[in-house]
Amino acid sequence: MNHRIIATLVGIFVSASVAAADAGVQVGSKSRDSSAAFIATQNFIVGRLGRDCLGDLGRSETPLEYQKKWQRENAKYYDAATKYMAVRLNQLEDLEQRDAVERGYYASAERTGEAAVARQFSNGTKTDVCKYAITLVDTGSMNIEAFVKAAKLPIMHDLEELLEWATKK
Repeated sequence: MNHRIIATLVGIFVSASVAAADAGVQVGSKSRDSSAAFIATQNFIVGRLGRDCLGDLGRSETPLEYQKKWQRENAKYYDAATKYMAVRLNQLEDLEQRDAVERGYYASAERTGEAAVARQFSNGTKTDVCKYAITLVDTGSMNIEAFVKAAKLPIMHDLEELLEWATKK
């Protein structure tokens, strides 16, 4: 998954940065928006793989249980993204703008995640792809840090900045 594609998709729907209620600090930023969207996309992919693969592989957990496990394993990132988006949306006073940013955020994660899953499923039979993809999730290779490092994605700096922001709030 290409960081530039995610950043571009996020940029389509993200409005100008919003002033925070405390000390005039800017909460919204391109790097935080991109990081949150990246995390939401990874979360979506894991959920979609769970939905499409677990039953076929004879796994007993539900897709939601599977996704929640991934969320726990990636809690520092997932929680930071969730916290950021909550603050970001809460600071948008215009309800229409808030709804548009929220819809865009989730739509971007879904579109990008759907495309990634579709690309994966085009690489072989459903059973083979499911075995491979679920193994990646089960072994932690789809965890944020492992995935970003293995793919050598430049978003790691932005993810760390999001974590730093979240720990200060």
